[in-house]
Amino acid sequence: GRSGAEGWTDCWATGSGGSLRLVTDATWSSFDADAYLRPRRGGGTSYVKALEDTDARREPVGWRDDDAFAPGEGWAAAVPVLPARKAAGLHAAMARPVMVTPASQLLVPSITRLNATWFLADFGRELQGGLVLSSGGGIPPGSRVRVVSGESVQRMAAHSATGAGRGGSPSATGGDSSSGVVGDTWGFDFEWTLRAGAQTIEQHQYMEFRYVNVVFADSLAAISGWALRAWRVEYPWEEGHARFDSSDATLNAVWELSRYTVQAGIIDTYTDSNTRERRPYEADGLVAATARGWVQRDFAWARHSHSYVFAFPTWPVEWQQMTTLLAYADYWATGEADLAAAYMPLLVHNLRLQDRDGTGLLNCSAVTRGGCAAGRAGQGHHIVDWRPAPNRSMFAFSEHLSVTQAFALAGLGRLGSLAELLNRSALAASLAGEAAALRASMEARMWDGNGTGRWCDGACSEVGWRSGVTTSAWMLWLGLLPAASVPAAWSQLAGWGLEGFGDYGAFVFLGALAAFDGDDGSALLRALTKCDAQSWCAMMRDYNATMTREGLYGAGGTSSHPWGTAPLAGVAGGVVGVSQTSPGFATFSVRPRLARLTHATLRVPTLHGFIDVHATPNETRVAPPCGTTATVCVRDGSAPRRLLLDG
Repeated sequence: GRSGAEGWTDCWATGSGGSLRLVTDATWSSFDADAYLRPRRGGGTSYVKALEDTDARREPVGWRDDDAFAPGEGWAAAVPVLPARKAAGLHAAMARPVMVTPASQLLVPSITRLNATWFLADFGRELQGGLVLSSGGGIPPGSRVRVVSGESVQRMAAHSATGAGRGGSPSATGGDSSSGVVGDTWGFDFEWTLRAGAQTIEQHQYMEFRYVNVVFADSLAAISGWALRAWRVEYPWEEGHARFDSSDATLNAVWELSRYTVQAGIIDTYTDSNTRERRPYEADGLVAATARGWVQRDFAWARHSHSYVFAFPTWPVEWQQMTTLLAYADYWATGEADLAAAYMPLLVHNLRLQDRDGTGLLNCSAVTRGGCAAGRAGQGHHIVDWRPAPNRSMFAFSEHLSVTQAFALAGLGRLGSLAELLNRSALAASLAGEAAALRASMEARMWDGNGTGRWCDGACSEVGWRSGVTTSAWMLWLGLLPAASVPAAWSQLAGWGLEGFGDYGAFVFLGALAAFDGDDGSALLRALTKCDAQSWCAMMRDYNATMTREGLYGAGGTSSHPWGTAPLAGVAGGVVGVSQTSPGFATFSVRPRLARLTHATLRVPTLHGFIDVHATPNETRVAPPCGTTATVCVRDGSAPRRLLLDG
């Protein structure tokens, strides 16, 4: 810390419940670690807070582990404080403290020597954490080593680099079969300077990475005894909270890709991606919090993040609108409406009803100069889908976007229900009136009554009466289609497939398919297990991904995006068909859609305990938690049916 630092630390012993408070006083000393860590702001992204160009020659030797260490030059006495004075106004975070790998469990990579001075370390899977470089003392003092971490490995051309300076990078090429140059670094490129003798340099800022290039300034240093390891930082994870297995190896791999992402790709809040942009976004939370809810019995993590984006919403209109869905999801998971109660005025504001024009519909131009009729909707102020945005065959852009109206109408309904639960009858009545007015405007201008009826992509006259798969997906997912119109919308989606949807759109797409029992599960299974260029299968096959990527296809973006974890909901809620019917899973239904699967086994964590399901084409076994009621649905068939209740 800074010289003269003051503070205290509370420590708890796991299991025993014992605690110890360590308070700084006049017997403590402090040292400004910046003197040897030499932090600097990194390139590649504005969210890389600091890189550490550590100079071990400036580090006080022995301060970590030498009991006889005596502070010398550069050390200052700590300032004694009373903890109570500093603690005023503080409160405990809702999320649990993160876990950091202990020194005895550091991760060890496989290391490949690329030439005289270059090495490639592969930790096997993407992780969040930092590096630890140890030397036995044979490296000449003042030797420099460049460290570059990233998410991918590019091909490396033949070269003989002898310098560790930033100009000595190897070239990447598609013509050489050897691989070794770390790519997708997101600016994590720094230089360490070694001192004489045995030493350990430990990184303090965390990164998200899998691969590391270690580049020594000279070959003598490169052949000296050294070792690279890594510490990991994660949010607490309970191994027994969820499991899934099926007869399809690809489906199992896609599940594990997604599961590992929400285990190892987050800390104490959902974000865009901790590789690049460490800021909570509403859509990232919608997908990641839903996904994590299928595999962990932990409701504080999502609530902690929700409370931030309610107060500090991001820029896309649709992202602001979906805060109402997040508030309702918290109530649905916990049975408590207190989070919504605390933020109700903000949630009402975030619906963006103030953007309505004379048509009674929300107008895209209310926050966008030049309108939204062409190209990317709102040039960033509106997001219909992302990486990619929907093409013209999927959606017609206009001044009155169907997706924007859908979020507003669905949000009004959910906030109205929460207001009733909170006994705020006047607010509930006001929200119901707003919902009725918006629906009337939508039906007057956006409803195509031909056939079974469908919603247009905007005001029907503005979009040429077009109704693309994007609109159908959002309306079906949000429950805004009349029952008679659902089969046609579902068939449109199933016939189109996942093509053209991004990670976020895939979450909506899978949710829409799961909302109606349109087939035996073949459409869901096809979307989850296909292996073309736009698939989770391709993430693993073509990009060697161990976490879900930012987009479903194409280069670019991070390889550690938790909003790519829609398969967890698609499998649990769609293929296995576990569906919540009351808050906290007090009641739920199970309707397996196995298609060609010969078996599927799933555990789902809930407020009341764990739901265990084992399904085959001829049998569905469900073990519900105590105090809950399960409705088990089986498909019609000629074989006789038998119901067995045990306990």
